Formats: sequence, C-alpha cells, structure tokens
Amino acid sequence: MTSTVPLTHTFQTDMWEYTVPATSPVPGLFVYEIPEEVELGGIYRWSVGHHSGLLIASAIYEDDAIRGAQKIANLADWTKPVKDLRAELNPDEVYEQIARASCENPAYT
Repeated sequence: MTSTVPLTHTFQTDMWEYTVPATSPVPGLFVYEIPEEVELGGIYRWSVGHHSGLLIASAIYEDDAIRGAQKIANLADWTKPVKDLRAELNPDEVYEQIARASCENPAYT
C-alpha cells in the first residue's frame, strides 16, 4: 500500500542535493518525481529510491515506479543499510523484477 502521509525523499546528483515529495509503497523505498532541471527533456521522470538516496529504478510513469517497488518488495528488507543489501541481493534479480513493471535500470536511462 502506498503511504498517504506527505513524505519527502532526498537524493544526490553529481552537482546538487534535492529533497522532493515522495510516497513509500514499500518500507525503505520511496517513489518520487525527478525535477525537470535535473535532466532536461528526460522521459524517465519517476524513480524508485532506497531510503539512503540510492537510485534503484527509473520509470516514465508514477504507476510503473510504484509497481516496480512492489515487485522487489519481497527480495530484501529495504530498511537495511545499502552495504547489507549489496551483500545479500542479486542485482540481476532486482532488475529482472523491475523490468516486469516497465521500469529501467537507472544505468541505462
């Protein structure tokens, strides 16, 4: 279930830190819209991010980003620190699941 409580999520780019409105469809994961100035003309405006700020997936539509978060919900306890998740998760499995929700690996967007 997507959180209905107003939330924010902070993420870092090469140049700036942004805090944006967000929802949390899965504990430890946020869905948020990337501000236009971050990537002018980019079509992948919606993101699934870990609470640490790490970008996990990109999507064209908010609903796809929410479905992407839900697809990977059972793969790990997303409230854990990134270093713990990296030790226990198979990245190929994560990206296989998010692809089923029309999300992309952020390295390819």
